[in-house]
Amino acid sequence: MEAQLLTAAERNGWDIVGWYEDDGVSGKTTDRPGLQSALATLRSRKARVADGLVAAKLDRVSRSVGDFGDLLDLSHRQRWAIAVLDFDLDTSTATGRLIAGMVVQIAQWEREMIGERTKAALAVKRAEGVQLGKPSTIPSDVCALILHRKAAGLSLNAIARSLDADGVPTPSGTGQWRHAVVGRVVDRADRAEAV
Repeated sequence: MEAQLLTAAERNGWDIVGWYEDDGVSGKTTDRPGLQSALATLRSRKARVADGLVAAKLDRVSRSVGDFGDLLDLSHRQRWAIAVLDFDLDTSTATGRLIAGMVVQIAQWEREMIGERTKAALAVKRAEGVQLGKPSTIPSDVCALILHRKAAGLSLNAIARSLDADGVPTPSGTGQWRHAVVGRVVDRADRAEAV
C-alpha cells in the first residue's frame, strides 16, 4: 500500500507531510491513534501544513456510515479533502462525496453481515454442545458449590466473599474471588441448561 500511496502522490503532485498508520486496528471506529494524529495535522492547517487525507483503502478511513459522514462534514467545514485510492475517490467534489457515502454504506453493511453470520454460527455451535472459548479452569466441585449457593439465594458478591472466607483458591490461584468470575460460572450453567 505504501508504494500505491507514493505513486499517487507523485502522479498528483502531492507533498506527503505525514505518514500515519493504524496497523491491526479495526476501521469500524475513528478512535485510532494514526487517524487521530492525521486529523490533528489537518486541524493545524493555519500554516497550510496539509490539504487532505489520502488513504489506500476506504475501510482504513472508516467502515461506519456515521463516522464517515462526520469526517466528510469535518473535511468540508475545514476545507480539506479525503482521497481514497482503491475507489479513485476525491471528496473535494460533490460527486466524490456522493460516491464515498455510498461506498461506506456498503462497507458498514458488509461489517454488519459478518457480525450476523458469526453470531448465527456461534449459536449453531452452542446448540451442538461445542465448547466455545477457553474452557473453565474452575474445578467442577467449586462450580457445583457456586451453583448451590446461588440456588440458596446468595448474591454473586456474597458467593465470592464466602469462597474467600472458606479458603477456596481462585482460578488463578492468587487474589480474591470476584463477582464477575462467579457470574461467569452461573451464566455458563444457565446456557448449558438452555441447550
